[in-house]
Amino acid sequence: MKFKNILIVNVLVLFGLLLFIGTSSAQGIKERMKQRLPTIVALKAQGIVGENNSGYLAFVTGQRNQEALVTSENEDRKAIYAHIAKQQNTSIAVVEKRRAITLSQRAASGEFVQKPNGSWIKK
Repeated sequence: MKFKNILIVNVLVLFGLLLFIGTSSAQGIKERMKQRLPTIVALKAQGIVGENNSGYLAFVTGQRNQEALVTSENEDRKAIYAHIAKQQNTSIAVVEKRRAITLSQRAASGEFVQKPNGSWIKK
């Protein structure tokens, strides 16, 4: 049940972010992120990846399972952040920091998040 709730919250957040992006590129990003989400949730639950202090996934341990998937997720996040920054007339760095705070607050118990000082904590 916990996994299902986490998945639902992440999907809702994803769809909210994608509302900011134009429909043509958004469809592709939305589908890719939706397909990756169960694997990302599993990687987080295993403690392999966490949300860093810039709004991206990062490896917490030496294990680099699904590295290509993590890279693809971060590339799509960056595209979303860039679009939001343009719409809000701000920098990507500002959007990244805001998103990092949100992701940290929404992280499930047992997931890793990176504090602003760079250290990792398990929620």
